[in-house]
Amino acid sequence: MITEQYSTVGSTTIKSALYNFITGSLKITFSSGAMYEYSNVPSEIYDDFCKAESQGKFLNEKIKGTYNYSKIENNDK
Repeated sequence: MITEQYSTVGSTTIKSALYNFITGSLKITFSSGAMYEYSNVPSEIYDDFCKAESQGKFLNEKIKGTYNYSKIENNDK
């Protein structure tokens, strides 16, 4: 059983996404290096995000403002 799925994203603003099927957490890494984790995202929303013509637009319209999030500090500096 797959518990996590990593996706590189063909977006100018989003670099990658990591989805955890057990917890419903969606970690987004932006091109700027900023990382955010969205909580309790249903797998159907993640699937739609991956299939979207524009992942940045989908994130802004369907995920931001709907699901709680927190910024993940990047210590790789």
